[in-house]
Amino acid sequence: MSSKSANATPKAPVVERMDQLVGNTPLVRLKRTGEPSGATVYVKMEQFNPSGSLRDRYVAEILERGIASGNVVEGDTVAVAGLDDSAVAAALIGDVLGLKTRVFAPKNASRRLFDLVLRYGATIEWTSAEGGLAEAIEQAAGWARQASDRLYVDSYRREAVRDAYAAMASEVLTALDGAPLGAFITSISTGGTFRHVARELRESYPSVRMGGAILGDLELPAFKEHRFNELARFSMREAFALRDELAASEGILLGPKGAACVGLALQLQKELGPEDVIVALNPDSGQRYLGWEQELIDPNDR
Repeated sequence: MSSKSANATPKAPVVERMDQLVGNTPLVRLKRTGEPSGATVYVKMEQFNPSGSLRDRYVAEILERGIASGNVVEGDTVAVAGLDDSAVAAALIGDVLGLKTRVFAPKNASRRLFDLVLRYGATIEWTSAEGGLAEAIEQAAGWARQASDRLYVDSYRREAVRDAYAAMASEVLTALDGAPLGAFITSISTGGTFRHVARELRESYPSVRMGGAILGDLELPAFKEHRFNELARFSMREAFALRDELAASEGILLGPKGAACVGLALQLQKELGPEDVIVALNPDSGQRYLGWEQELIDPNDR
């Protein structure tokens, strides 16, 4: 990777709105963790997006496209389902674009991100605990269909999501500046990030190893089909333990998904050459998990 002079002062961005800061997140090298003689490991720090997660990328892409096409105008309302990173992203980005945000979430949803969503001006519509996320999705989509000034935002708008993650892949390739990318590691829940980033990276590096870090019991047989795909499962307890190790040794506080990605990167580090580079994706801010660990750890794993 190219390096800048120690005396060079990078120009700080000057923007009109927070959504203009989405993307171009930094890569941070791990210096004290792993095998010194193994492949170099970098962490892609997506918590540097405005709302603190990579979800800003596709939410901004969808909303900005809607405004550019005239299908979304100031004062409209964005509907999202789930009290998660996407809800935080929609609340912040919607607010700076002059849109209102309504979050549909089950009554028994974790309150971990509740205050963040409210601080950015969103309102919350509670759905039944029994119906779970599926009912929240149904109600959010149904509510949005009832009026022309409402837009339901999800991660299945293929073109916008594809372009958002293609931009992230392009950032990685530009930052590496020709260095051999041996592996890219992301966490897998729905698999969207894995699929879209893999497609883009393999255009430049056909044999790049795509790693998928899985938290919990999710089964994803389709992702095992490609011979260069590497999947590994981590418990939430293991992820938080590695998070704490990285915070103490590297000075970076990752979320559990990001920590699991680093865990898989360290496994692959021994299999790749010292000239190779591994990039592990940290999708969200580690600070937003502090104090919530026990709620997230499986009781059977305590």
